[in-house]
Amino acid sequence: MKKPVPFFGRKITGAYYSIATGTALNPLQWKVSEAKVFNRKDNNISSKLLMADPFLHQKDGKWYAFFEIMSEKHADIGVAVEENGAWKYLGIALDETVHLSYPFIFEKEGTIYMIPETKRHSQVRLYKTTNFPFDWEVEKVLIKDKRLVDATYFEKDEVSYLFATEDKYLRLYVADSLHGEFTEHPQSPLLSGNYTRSAGRLLSYDGKLIRFAQDHFGGYGRAVYGFSIDSISKTYYKENTLKNNPILKNQGETWAKNGMHHIDIHKLPNGTYKAIFDGYGYGTEKITFSLKNNF
Repeated sequence: MKKPVPFFGRKITGAYYSIATGTALNPLQWKVSEAKVFNRKDNNISSKLLMADPFLHQKDGKWYAFFEIMSEKHADIGVAVEENGAWKYLGIALDETVHLSYPFIFEKEGTIYMIPETKRHSQVRLYKTTNFPFDWEVEKVLIKDKRLVDATYFEKDEVSYLFATEDKYLRLYVADSLHGEFTEHPQSPLLSGNYTRSAGRLLSYDGKLIRFAQDHFGGYGRAVYGFSIDSISKTYYKENTLKNNPILKNQGETWAKNGMHHIDIHKLPNGTYKAIFDGYGYGTEKITFSLKNNF
């Protein structure tokens, strides 16, 4: 197992990101103070270790969490399994020579895929596992020669779509299938500035298809906002801001006291919802402030 080290570089405080899970009746309303924070002590993980961008996947009746985790040189993709109500860290699921994050994991036709951020390869890569939850290999390069982050895949009306962010621009790509050729949507970039960076998997709820985005106003990772995709096709896109924003935000003197910037929501058979999210504020470092937007 790789030795974790503190993460300092790009945050505006000395605190750290951590992850937690919770359940709710309404997937747009979360009591973060009641969430189950990942137990670092039981898993021998340093309190000064960044853990962020978590996604859930259920296999054989068990929930697995995949997330960005720092190592000695860069971030890798870690994995944990939920057993008897507690998370057990299993180790590094995917290790590359470059920084990895945002492990967007999904299953299609019996195959489990992952689209992690591989910006420093200048590619958006589709991985598949041959021995879940480990042994990931590149199945296909979806987009070449682009330094994109937080790629978020979804399908609607038998069309494949991919949100991704380049600098401060939200771009949308379209293909006939997951393994088809992705081209940029004619309205792309859809948005510039704030709310352009994805904050998790899309959610279908109450007749709406909801896109989650990071709010960077006043600093990186401040909150998560939701946007209703009112219309989408190969040639047209329209969205509107949800009325009950933000979906997640800083939570007083808690593990998420400085902000939250990611959520992954899944509907359970009993009609309730399970989510995993990250929060910025774990640890006891002195808080500092900056007027610069650390996008």
